[in-house]
Amino acid sequence: MHTRPIRPCLIPVWIAALIGTVGCAGESQSAAEWDGTMRDSAGILIVENNDVPLWGEEDRWTFSEVLRIGTLEGDPEYQFGRISGFVPLSDGRIAVTDNMAHNLRFFSPEGVHERTVGTTGSGPKDFGSRRLNLLRGPGDTLLVMDWANLQTHRFTPDGEWLESWRIAPEGGLRVWGWDTAPSGLIINLLTPVQTPDIAASDTLDAVVVRGVRGHILDTLMWLPSARSFSMRGGLRLYSGGPVFDLRWDGGLVTGRSDRYRFEWYDANGDLERIVSLRRDKIPFDDREQAACMDLLESVWKRWDVSPTQMALWKSTTHFEEFYPAFRSFMNGPRGTLWVQQVRPTSDLTPEEVASESGVYPWPYGSTDWDVFDREGRYLGVVEKPPNIQGFQFFGDKLYGVWEDDFDVQYLIVMQIDGLPTVEEG
Repeated sequence: MHTRPIRPCLIPVWIAALIGTVGCAGESQSAAEWDGTMRDSAGILIVENNDVPLWGEEDRWTFSEVLRIGTLEGDPEYQFGRISGFVPLSDGRIAVTDNMAHNLRFFSPEGVHERTVGTTGSGPKDFGSRRLNLLRGPGDTLLVMDWANLQTHRFTPDGEWLESWRIAPEGGLRVWGWDTAPSGLIINLLTPVQTPDIAASDTLDAVVVRGVRGHILDTLMWLPSARSFSMRGGLRLYSGGPVFDLRWDGGLVTGRSDRYRFEWYDANGDLERIVSLRRDKIPFDDREQAACMDLLESVWKRWDVSPTQMALWKSTTHFEEFYPAFRSFMNGPRGTLWVQQVRPTSDLTPEEVASESGVYPWPYGSTDWDVFDREGRYLGVVEKPPNIQGFQFFGDKLYGVWEDDFDVQYLIVMQIDGLPTVEEG
């Protein structure tokens, strides 16, 4: 068997609890213990959290694996080299892209392989040899972002190729992010291209709505340009940059990683609430700077950088006073917000340092995620399960990539045990 639904098996300490206020049961006993504040400011709700979790031990949810697709050996249609994207379709089927195989595969709701499409090449219908991202658009239209060929391929829900178009629109813009909502809304983060021969300027990135054929339909908002590091005038690691994620109701959450504060917008683009958490940031002290410099030197040595050039780079490397307040965030089931904590460089093991191919992504992400309910109240910390990569929520289920001890990848689907029904809410 290459894929199998399995009996529920509790995975301990995956998730520390989300209380009944998430989408339902809002009057649990834990809610009375919340020590944050809510206030109205000119029609905008201000939610301020202290670093004290709302949930209690009795409120815990757990995750059970319900489906696993993949195999160590056997049928090649179930063997994955490097899973780079996955989305469930409205009929329960699952589409998966594989970077190493350079294809798009379709599986039944039970995980049975149905079809593989895509060929390696540089033509209009071909997949390149780099990363393939996958999004679901309106009516289960599938968009495969082909970063080697810098084009997006559009497929029907059954895998028929429709057309291809350029990832970046005309006008010297770079694409930094993609996201979609259940409604089919597709958004991009576009930023002006910066070149070494042009002086740096204070630019703005645009969060735009794009159609399934690549055309820009609207601009949702403007954000300060995102920078995690820069080599202009020496290496500089930044403590913050703009981050965004679509809410499932078509709204948008934005934030800057140099402060623990998020702005929640509704589907019309109107700011409806500001959510913050009081937590001390991690100082980028001498110990952290030394650890980061050791990491950089190990990377430069793998690049065969000369001792003279390495000494120059070391002398022109600049550090911020603090680490970013968070690494990233994503929207979860029933309106929850999940925020990934930062992992200091000094916490990396020698094996992890040896495996790093560069300083990006910056900073490194922790396995701990802070979770907020749909009102913006801080619930507590969840711990990502071991060997799970790139997890995402679709509906009330979690999809992710799991690696075994042989580095073989599998697509994993998990359900939330204890999640109240919609009727209860």
